[in-house]
Amino acid sequence: MTSPDPSHASLQLLTQIGKTASSSLIPLAGGRNNRVWRVDCGSESFLLKNYFWSESDPRDRLGQEWAFLDFLQSIGCGKAPAPFAKDPSTRFALLEFISGNPPQEIGESDILDAAEFFAEMNAQRAFAKNLPPVSEACFSIQAHLETTAARINRLQQIQSTSEEHEQAVLFIRDTLLPLGHELRKRIEDIPDSGRHEILAPSERCLSPSDFGFHNALRQSDGTLRYVDFEYAGWDDPAKTLIDFTNQPDRLLPEKLAAHFLKKTIPLFSNPDALHQRLTLLTPLYQIKWACICLNAFFPGRPLDPTRPLALQLSRSKIMTSRVSTEIAKTPH
Repeated sequence: MTSPDPSHASLQLLTQIGKTASSSLIPLAGGRNNRVWRVDCGSESFLLKNYFWSESDPRDRLGQEWAFLDFLQSIGCGKAPAPFAKDPSTRFALLEFISGNPPQEIGESDILDAAEFFAEMNAQRAFAKNLPPVSEACFSIQAHLETTAARINRLQQIQSTSEEHEQAVLFIRDTLLPLGHELRKRIEDIPDSGRHEILAPSERCLSPSDFGFHNALRQSDGTLRYVDFEYAGWDDPAKTLIDFTNQPDRLLPEKLAAHFLKKTIPLFSNPDALHQRLTLLTPLYQIKWACICLNAFFPGRPLDPTRPLALQLSRSKIMTSRVSTEIAKTPH
């Protein structure tokens, strides 16, 4: 299938919002699944985004991100880019261009900023009932377990086709799989009624999904804005908070992670139950992240120069180390 022409798409989208000045496109690096450009139109700049789609992965990334950004705009939240125009037929959208760079250092003020952003969207979640669930949303302990188990089972596809792949295969066999088995046993010891209980809608959260400082931009005035909401929607807050504090691209030190949890757990009506799910699910999602770090080793996966195999294996080992630490905190 021929890729849509970004120049034509940008002209069409600019016309939708009444911009007729001559424009130029500048490709931007960084998009893993999507392609992005800065569009300069007169004295204004916009972000042009072309969302990934394939028959094997037909998720509506444009629709999901647009719906979430539109909601944030409707409640007056300015921490995310404004959506301006879209063309679902070509999967192009025109968004606000945010000038900034990924934050180099993270401090307590940044943790507070992220917690306030999360709190702001969830204070208005009664007006977001039509938003979809996040990608891989889980609303029961059993669903959390099955989603992670599927990731672990996929690791069997990795083959010893190089020395680096051999190291990954040995690590999976000797470390990751035994930890996964231990976690499964612990969770399956929970009575069926507890494992299969569905989380009440009132206890769910609005989640940016891929939420973390890897998807933040620090502007020239020092403030943070947040990007990439193509999987955003409803989820279990336990999953959102665990993912934020265990994102491999920007792993938070324990002190900052604890500070974020302290600010966000009280946002929900049943903080004690949320804390219990966090204790139970933290090692499960750490091992899920360990699996995700190994995606680069799957057959046919194109190499990402920003994420070499050795780095991804190292990140996976760090995550399994966190799993071991969490298990040690709660003897079975």
